[in-house]
Amino acid sequence: MDHRLDQDALIEDALKSQPLAPMPRSITANVMSRIQVENRPALVTWNDFAIAMVIAMTIGALFITIQSLPPVALAKLRIQSILLYQGFIVNARWLVPSLFFGLAAFLSALTIPMLLQMMRTRR
Repeated sequence: MDHRLDQDALIEDALKSQPLAPMPRSITANVMSRIQVENRPALVTWNDFAIAMVIAMTIGALFITIQSLPPVALAKLRIQSILLYQGFIVNARWLVPSLFFGLAAFLSALTIPMLLQMMRTRR
């Protein structure tokens, strides 16, 4: 039998056979005096600020670039985006299943080693 089950049985037997002791009146004050409040860390760090600045500058640069492109270049970009979309639609017959099988393989590669390790530690 498992050692933990023996301990649980002993604890259950002690709880049923021993009389309950009255709770001390100062229990709330004792517990509250032991609680230690830690200072919360800053919600926004310098790394967050740097990442936000890089993203904002990238969006601004893209906006200025799009505004300064000649109309012919915008038309060519539009044509290329339509061709790309049509390519995805034509190849969607094999693209969607391959994406799903690839995602399933990736997730199983993440979880199977952990499950094997959990099974080894239980023995």
